[in-house]
Amino acid sequence: MDELLLEKLEKYCPQVCPMHMPGHKRNTDTADYLKKLAADIDITEIDGFDNLHSPEGVLLESMNRAAKVWGSRKTFYLVGGSTCGIMAAVFAAANWGDKIIMARNCHKSVYNAVNMRQLKPVYLKPKMLENGICGEITPESAEKAFEENPDAKILFITSPTYEGIVSDIGALSEIAHRYEAAVIVDEAHGAHFGFGYGFPDSAVKCGADIVVQSLHKTMSSLTQTALLHVCSGRIDCTCVQNQLSVFQTSSPSYLLLSSIDGCVSELEKNAPELFGRWQQALDIFYSKCKALEKLKIFTCAQRDRSKIVVLTANAGMSGTELMKKLRCEYKIELEMASVCYAVAMTGMGDTLYSLDMFADALIDIDRKASGNKFAGSAVMPAVIPEISMLPWQTQSAGGEYAELVSAPGRTSLEYVWAYPPGIPLLVPGEVISRDIVNMLLSYKAGGIELKS
Repeated sequence: MDELLLEKLEKYCPQVCPMHMPGHKRNTDTADYLKKLAADIDITEIDGFDNLHSPEGVLLESMNRAAKVWGSRKTFYLVGGSTCGIMAAVFAAANWGDKIIMARNCHKSVYNAVNMRQLKPVYLKPKMLENGICGEITPESAEKAFEENPDAKILFITSPTYEGIVSDIGALSEIAHRYEAAVIVDEAHGAHFGFGYGFPDSAVKCGADIVVQSLHKTMSSLTQTALLHVCSGRIDCTCVQNQLSVFQTSSPSYLLLSSIDGCVSELEKNAPELFGRWQQALDIFYSKCKALEKLKIFTCAQRDRSKIVVLTANAGMSGTELMKKLRCEYKIELEMASVCYAVAMTGMGDTLYSLDMFADALIDIDRKASGNKFAGSAVMPAVIPEISMLPWQTQSAGGEYAELVSAPGRTSLEYVWAYPPGIPLLVPGEVISRDIVNMLLSYKAGGIELKS
């Protein structure tokens, strides 16, 4: 194996006097925090370290190794998270004004790309599961959408969802390709897919054309690191590279790039050990949690078990209350909370100890819980709201602020989000119904902070 990027940095940086940015000049004597942040090896693109926007050397070699590890046609490194990859993917696959068929529970970055590209969205509503959890996008709903919109250029799916729900990407891709549409999958929460070891198959190998994954969410890589995989000849790799040059920084951090390179190397060398340890810890957690009587661990057929979704309604508390209890009383911080459930994310760095500690905390909370039924709920309306204007058209529309209770019948000029997970509950241009107002009020009553 070639020398790792981190090893190359550690050899090079002490030997050369830097008359280039960054301004700290790798001089960690300037401030203590620079020592802690590894500023002594913090560089951007200089001679010998390749160019992220036109890779020909060490970065190209590393990205080629990553493509082999995940099984893609070509892999690009991202230092702006999955967000920049999603934006670039949409821009590479669609022209101005095209139609995009997209899951209504997509991340806000997809909506931002739709607005910037002035696309015409056609929404697919996910199946609704218990406690307001969004389920899969069914092939039947995609087929119907394409029958009604055969000129759509993109099918965009989020799989897995924030709660770990996985859609049938193979079947969805077959449908979209019959209509000559590209399939883009936001697999940000599924970088660990496709390796076996009890986890689902990756969209990379299930027929998608572009797959975007966040390494930092579940794998051993630093925050902000991600991958964009081009998986078929339907997508022009040069076009993707050009769009990434628009949406990524022109001064990428080599600390971040080194963490991607290191993660790829670890998977090449130690995947069985890493995944085996993770699955063993999960097995023990799920086995212990069979003792829960009021709290409930959510399960369904098409799901990633690395996401632990704890249902709270029968324990007499909201998801936000459970999250607060775990934080304040047990020093455990969850990923997110909704009205009737909370989500814990596990990752490659979890241990038997960390998951055992979490299971014991849930068992203790369960034992002390009242057992009363929690009255709150927040379920998405049964139908997708009427679209009065396209999202990008609202940017030039005049409007006024109104109280939520008086909003039914009006057209929204803003997004309303619950973050995390960054999925819009209301999109600009949609007509606000009474059901939407009731849903938003339920979120607020459940302690969920809404943002616009």
